[in-house]
Amino acid sequence: MTSNTTSNITSNKRIAIILLSILIFAMIVMSSFHGMDVQIDGDEMDGIGGFFGVLFGCGIAVVAVVLALGLTGMVLAGVAILLCVIFAIVLGSLALAMLPLLFPVLLVVGFVALFSRRKTT
Repeated sequence: MTSNTTSNITSNKRIAIILLSILIFAMIVMSSFHGMDVQIDGDEMDGIGGFFGVLFGCGIAVVAVVLALGLTGMVLAGVAILLCVIFAIVLGSLALAMLPLLFPVLLVVGFVALFSRRKTT
């Protein structure tokens, strides 16, 4: 049986919790290394300011990656729709090109269907 709190967690919430846990773990790991610092315009930022600088940069990177993947997905969906339309046009043009070859067959089938009707009284 699942409790009420675990059943209300959606996959988006789980992903957010996992990412936040990774960021917290990265902060703990970064604070354990004293030789790491962030340089912005030649000025060293270490300690909590450096950590939040890195965290801000990671946040911007995550937003950029999500937007880039979303845009790529929209472009690929548009290309897929375009290819489906082109495929339908090619099939339609092939059907129209084959129509003169199939016209005698269709004519015979039409005459057979016309004259094979039973008369009901």
